[in-house]
Amino acid sequence: MRNNAIKEFFSQTAIYGVGLFINRFLSFLLIPLYTFFYSPSELGMLNIVLSLWLFVSVFYVFGMESSFIKFFTEEKSNEGKKKIYSTTISLLIITSLIFSAIIYINTGNISELIKFENPEKGSYLVKLLAVLLFFDTISRFPLLLLRAELNPKKYIILSTISLIINLILNVIFITVIRLGVESVIYAYIVSYLFSFIYGIITTSEYFGIRLNFEAAKRLSIFGTNFIFIGLFILIIDVSDRFFLKYFFDESIVGIYSTNYRLASAMGLIISAFKFSFTPYFLNIAENPDNKKIISSIFSNYVFAGLFFFLIFAFLIPPIVTIKAGGISILDERYQSGLIILPVILLSYFFSGLFTTFNAAPFFKSKTGYMLLVATEGVIVNIILNLLLIPALGMTGAAFATLLSYLIMYVHIYFISQKVYKIEFEWTKISMIILLSVAIYLINTLINFYLKPGGIISVLINTGLIIIYFYSNIKSGTVSLAGIKSILSKKKSEI
Repeated sequence: MRNNAIKEFFSQTAIYGVGLFINRFLSFLLIPLYTFFYSPSELGMLNIVLSLWLFVSVFYVFGMESSFIKFFTEEKSNEGKKKIYSTTISLLIITSLIFSAIIYINTGNISELIKFENPEKGSYLVKLLAVLLFFDTISRFPLLLLRAELNPKKYIILSTISLIINLILNVIFITVIRLGVESVIYAYIVSYLFSFIYGIITTSEYFGIRLNFEAAKRLSIFGTNFIFIGLFILIIDVSDRFFLKYFFDESIVGIYSTNYRLASAMGLIISAFKFSFTPYFLNIAENPDNKKIISSIFSNYVFAGLFFFLIFAFLIPPIVTIKAGGISILDERYQSGLIILPVILLSYFFSGLFTTFNAAPFFKSKTGYMLLVATEGVIVNIILNLLLIPALGMTGAAFATLLSYLIMYVHIYFISQKVYKIEFEWTKISMIILLSVAIYLINTLINFYLKPGGIISVLINTGLIIIYFYSNIKSGTVSLAGIKSILSKKKSEI
């Protein structure tokens, strides 16, 4: 039963992973488009607005994502689930319209506060942001319902179609109509509008135009802490762009953000895990083997997380810098930022560990602990940004993010063990970590002394990744039969 539960979880994660990989690959295709048509300064301005989007969206959602997952999952009747879903959507439509109207009216003041190098273009982008925030917020919850229902197939179909629309519109707006960086926001708005309409149709079983005030109150009260938790996590994730702009200029922000986007290949793997883990944890709460299941999931996460860390850290730099016809995937103007890649990849890895141990206080409704750790993390992050960015530039910003997540993971681990103690397989986990460190050091020495490049580098690094994988299989830290079982189950579900 325990093995079946673990297979089920990783099968769901694998489906999310495949879908998110397709989405990220399509998004990845936009990088050469952006870097060819836009200067680092233009992309810097765009990324400032997109970072602002992430910040403000926390207040638009005001913790309702976490509340919705918890209360929708706990409801046993379809009528109860319909009440939670309909109330959530109706409430957010009202509040999002109000928030967007406030932003639209105050675009001039917001632009002046940010101090864009091109104030007129900055103001226009902020106006578009007000529209984007509305559609982004309301389009999230049909997708969230599919996650809560443990239905990754429909989730991936909906999100992939939306992403394809986004990609096509980017190409049309940028290469055919020849619009500026606002093209990116136009494409987001249309794709989120589609996602909401299609999502409501897909989840119509639970949707109705109704607002239950009692349910709205429960959702809002539970979600209050998550406003600050979400805000603090976002500050950790994106405040480095604002610090880089403050200490340097928008060109540095453009270079940093573009390379950060390359590292987000790791982010999609972690996102697949996050999408599966919390709803799954809540759904197995009454399973007598749940602690053993979580322990096994954690061991497999460490193996898989470090496996993908090595893949992306070793293969992305040589691949994006290979020239074909004098053109590379990553334009030469942006290649100085590749130094941050392994640091950001590790940041994603530790953010996944943080998510794993967040589930225990979430399940026990001890969200105050989560707020405490998030507060600690954001304070550390701000201090590190102020100390490291002036001295180390982009590298300092990347290390500020990594160290923040590392500290948060360590703290939430001890808290979660106090709230919901689980025996983890530390001997196995230590072997996995030591092997990954050894492989990474070998790669560093090869690059330092031999300096291979291009295809040679790809081949050598691929060999090192294979050594990591099979060494774990041979040592017994990971079961090859288990991996095959998960993959075969995933294929049958797609």
